[in-house]
Amino acid sequence: MLVSAALIASGKRLFIAQRPPWKKFGYFWEFPGGKVEPGESLEESLVREIREELCLDISVHEFFGSISHEYDDFSIELHAFWCGISGGSLCLKEHVAYRWVEVAELEEYRLTEADRLLIRSMKDFSVFPGT
Repeated sequence: MLVSAALIASGKRLFIAQRPPWKKFGYFWEFPGGKVEPGESLEESLVREIREELCLDISVHEFFGSISHEYDDFSIELHAFWCGISGGSLCLKEHVAYRWVEVAELEEYRLTEADRLLIRSMKDFSVFPGT
């Protein structure tokens, strides 16, 4: 499954959102994003997903990195980008909560394994690109 994730940063904090209980990985925290639709670029999918799920307009800045992970019943190819909020008003259409957290605080949250793999590469960031 091809997925894109938005690393939405503000100063030293990152935006994470909590998945609803009725979806796979219910109540897990994640970097928002979603499946890439046919004919859509990774960046286009991020803009669409964030608008649909969070009512926010984002600007996609730099590519952060990719990870591949095998779950028991599916595999994921996750591509993450640094993003900033450029408009809109936050609403939670697909999530039940959100937080702005520092990288060191991410260990306290129950993140999906794919997102946990991403944060291993973030340990050295004190201010994020594009903020």
